[in-house]
Amino acid sequence: MQISSSYENVEMADAGHPMNGAAGPCFGAVEVASGSVGGGGICAFTDSAGDKVVLHWTAESMDPSGALTGSWKLTGGTGHWSDADGGGRFSSLTDPETGKFVNTITSSVTMP
Repeated sequence: MQISSSYENVEMADAGHPMNGAAGPCFGAVEVASGSVGGGGICAFTDSAGDKVVLHWTAESMDPSGALTGSWKLTGGTGHWSDADGGGRFSSLTDPETGKFVNTITSSVTMP
């Protein structure tokens, strides 16, 4: 399946998190076949200060609720993101009736 989404406001539990308030597109492709999940993509966000942050995500499995799960890694950016390092896990669950999804992430980000 082809995946394309746009985040209007990344909302973090910690309002001081450097990705809180970021926005931008994510895209990629995922194959689900014979119980296996594979694929990945890229997100290109602009943070609340106007700097760009790029992350790559990898789909790894589906949990019992049907959520797509996997990992992500920061791969570059501008401004304070140019030397940032980090990554984490994600779980993305789509409501089949509305098409809306909730993407829950964990993260560890080190800023310069």
